[in-house]
Amino acid sequence: MKIALFDLDGTLIDSERYYFSIWQELMAEEGYCLEKDFYQSVVGSPTSILKEKFQQHFGELPMFDRLFEEFMDRRKQAQKNAVFPITEGCHEYLDYLAKVNITCGIVTSSYQKEAEGILENMSLASYFSFGVYGDQVNKGKPDPEIYLKAIELAKQPLEQIIVYEDSPNGILAAVHAGLSCVHIKNFVDPTPEIEQLVESSCIDFFEVLDGLTLSSD
Repeated sequence: MKIALFDLDGTLIDSERYYFSIWQELMAEEGYCLEKDFYQSVVGSPTSILKEKFQQHFGELPMFDRLFEEFMDRRKQAQKNAVFPITEGCHEYLDYLAKVNITCGIVTSSYQKEAEGILENMSLASYFSFGVYGDQVNKGKPDPEIYLKAIELAKQPLEQIIVYEDSPNGILAAVHAGLSCVHIKNFVDPTPEIEQLVESSCIDFFEVLDGLTLSSD
């Protein structure tokens, strides 16, 4: 491995649970029950198609734009205040990768300004040499476009690149781009079909580190 690519939300930081609670509250105020199963199915999707997915599920939502604006306001405030827990073992694993000269990149559906702000606020920015963001692609995850762009930036053979993702959409995007993927278990429950696509599933980055230690023994 020469390149490690990381998703942001739900992988490096435990933000998806927080975003879900915001959406639950907003939808409840309008008389809707936002089920976890549905929300899990849209995690990792670009913000540009959330409205379409919500309307496919709930029917016409004339208030969606207003709710989305409120969601984004609360989301930005949360990001500014760095309220999200960092996935356990994250700093330790990134320190390890830096020590062994593995180059790290961010590949996230979040827009560049937003993602870079989160990384700065969470003291993670210094670990990453490059990034590909949701506002730099035409098609979001699970389309492989974002990972194909990351491969171009990485300038390494596919077999030298590993991806860390939490969501089915992200895993599908990575695998469809021809990359090996490690699943970081978080807010989204994996399906058996998704589990078959990944190299391994880990509860956090301490487990990822343990796996590397065992394989080197």
